[in-house]
Amino acid sequence: MWRYKHYRNAFLIAAVSACLPAAIIGIFVYLIGTANIEAEAKRTHQNQVSYAAERIDSNLSHLETVLSQWSFNLNLSNTYGNLDVEKDFYNIQQVIFKSLTWIKSSDPLIEDVSLYLDKQEVLINENKGILKFQSPAVLQAYRNLVMYQRDIFWTDTISQNSNAAPYMLVVRLPGGLAKTEAALVVEVNAKQLNRLIGELETGDGGSSLLMQQDGRTISLGGHPLTTPSELDQFVTSIVREQGAEQGALLQDWYGRTYSVSFYPMKRIGHIWTLATAAPLEQMTEPVKQLSRVIIYTGLTGLLLALLLSWFASRKLYQPIRKLVLLFKSGRSGPDATDDLDYIANEWKHLSRESKVLQEKLDAQLPALQENFLLQLVQGHLYFLSEDELIERMSQYGWSMRGKLYGVILLQLHGLYHTEGKFAPNDEQLLTFAASNIVEDILKGRGLEAEVINFQDLTVGLLLCSPLELPKEEYRAGRYHLAEELAATLHNLLKVHTTVCIGKSTGSLRAIPELFDDTRKALRRKKLSEPQQILDMEEMMPEGQHRITYPFELEKSVIQSLRMGLEPELYQGLDAFLEVLRKQGDTEAQIRQGLLQLYGNIQSGIMLSGYDPLQLGGGEMLWEELVAIQDPAAVLQTIKQKVIAPYLQAFHATQDVQLKQLVENVLQTIHESYMKDISLDYCADLHGTYAKKLSLGFKQVTGSTFIDYLTRYRLDQAKLLLTETDEKINDIACQVGYQPAYFNRTFKKNEGVTPGQYREQHTPSASS
Repeated sequence: MWRYKHYRNAFLIAAVSACLPAAIIGIFVYLIGTANIEAEAKRTHQNQVSYAAERIDSNLSHLETVLSQWSFNLNLSNTYGNLDVEKDFYNIQQVIFKSLTWIKSSDPLIEDVSLYLDKQEVLINENKGILKFQSPAVLQAYRNLVMYQRDIFWTDTISQNSNAAPYMLVVRLPGGLAKTEAALVVEVNAKQLNRLIGELETGDGGSSLLMQQDGRTISLGGHPLTTPSELDQFVTSIVREQGAEQGALLQDWYGRTYSVSFYPMKRIGHIWTLATAAPLEQMTEPVKQLSRVIIYTGLTGLLLALLLSWFASRKLYQPIRKLVLLFKSGRSGPDATDDLDYIANEWKHLSRESKVLQEKLDAQLPALQENFLLQLVQGHLYFLSEDELIERMSQYGWSMRGKLYGVILLQLHGLYHTEGKFAPNDEQLLTFAASNIVEDILKGRGLEAEVINFQDLTVGLLLCSPLELPKEEYRAGRYHLAEELAATLHNLLKVHTTVCIGKSTGSLRAIPELFDDTRKALRRKKLSEPQQILDMEEMMPEGQHRITYPFELEKSVIQSLRMGLEPELYQGLDAFLEVLRKQGDTEAQIRQGLLQLYGNIQSGIMLSGYDPLQLGGGEMLWEELVAIQDPAAVLQTIKQKVIAPYLQAFHATQDVQLKQLVENVLQTIHESYMKDISLDYCADLHGTYAKKLSLGFKQVTGSTFIDYLTRYRLDQAKLLLTETDEKINDIACQVGYQPAYFNRTFKKNEGVTPGQYREQHTPSASS
């Protein structure tokens, strides 16, 4: 791929884009960022210590605030001076124990909560119950708590609880100037406090502690108070020397430099100091490691960037290469080195072809629309459902969903009139002029309608109106239009004009029948009148007699007859007789229905271009059918002497046309197999419909369309696999497949993958 210009440019751009920024960033970080990172590490450490100290201070302040709130909210001081601990045990259990439990659960720093009653000289604890003092010294210590000047204060722990910190929080009850009757004693959980202090230690070789202002230690973090380390003692001495001011300094100790930070916290009646010491190399070691990592990472990044550039350039180039191969499918010529120029030239060529084809399509669209309408009104599209008809018409630019369809037929006559402008042989010219005039009138009115030129002095109109339009307004509008058409055509063309207003329907499939009925109604025109209007709803009222004739089945039979669909035709004839038998009252009615069908079959045969008298039966067949009494025998005679000869002649003619159609489709497959072609595409290309092409293709070739297309594509692929060294993915694109689908299809039909087939059939493998 290196010889292709775009690939080289893509690789160089990707390599420079990936490597150059990484190299610049690496050098900048290594030369300039190291010092900043070291300073930032120190500042970060100071900020961490400050943040942790504020968090610890906040936790202790929260404990003080919560305890103050509980002392008032729970009203613990009510009548404790008169409380009889023996008689009022139930009250103690229901109120005091529950209150102590709530207080203990209000903060994780609380280890235990007790209520000291001074007059009763007892200590109430939720776990131990009501305790009486055995030691006068302990009793005196608790009495001192009651006599303290502050309502809430920190003091040394009195109890022997090993899980409690050396300081506890006391609240006098009641506070203020009232006589103190009790004291709420809260012991701090030593483990929780040590955990908070220990979080300041950055690793091995560090120290963190919490001290009283008198130098006594409250917590050593991860070390027991009874066994402080030498570093703890060293930090304690530094804090004592510095006093109660916040600060940070560097201290040497045993050959190592430590960053010592201390943070004072004001407690109620006391000042506690939080101190931490961390070896300086612990803060600078990450910078050294980072410097080495930057160097190694930079080199690795450059190598990886080159690899990724190579990989990315190939990935970026693959769509371009596939596009080039797609343009070159089925063509021969030198391999261009500048793919983008080649694609640009091909795209311009395709754009020109597309524009030419679009112009041709736009020029042919009116003719295609007219041809489709002729097929519709003549009943040739009976095999399509309502939704299929709507879809087909939308493809031609019509919006036909949710509409009411009306029919108007105009017929011109009186060419031999002395004032006429046209000669007797100008029927097509006259019809063409009339259709143009009708189109101009419709455009002036802004009506949604299509004009159909039947080339036989007859012009048809297919009107489309909203379904919600009132019936009277709809009829009046059609009648006014008919008057204007009749008058205008008569005045301009100087011929007699008859306008017949047909009935309306909401189904496209019923339009052929409406046109047929309207054309029959034109027979009732008066030749002497220069212009007249016929309205089928007025001139052809519906009778009240019960009709047993199956008109819909007859229509289906005639359509199958004209299309040469033998199975559908014979099934329709049998169903026709069965319906006559179910609905007919007498045998005469059944025979009359069959004779009526026979006459219409003869008309259908003549409309298809065949003479019934020459096909079989002769002129005496009608008398023969009338003489037969059994209806089944009548139908069998029609099948043998009318239907069978007609189908034989029809298929003989059709086989020649069908063979030519299939040959044209085969040529399309051989020339365009590498493109996205389908059965519908070929049917539209050759002016037929998919069902007919599918049946004819199977009849002529013995294979379905898709099977033949698949086999031909795979044959071309096998030639490319054995005669070229192109990649399998490129071969897949050249024969019209996506690579993944090509591999599955090839394996399914050949039993081996494309790669295995190439290995088995290349000359090197066979030798």
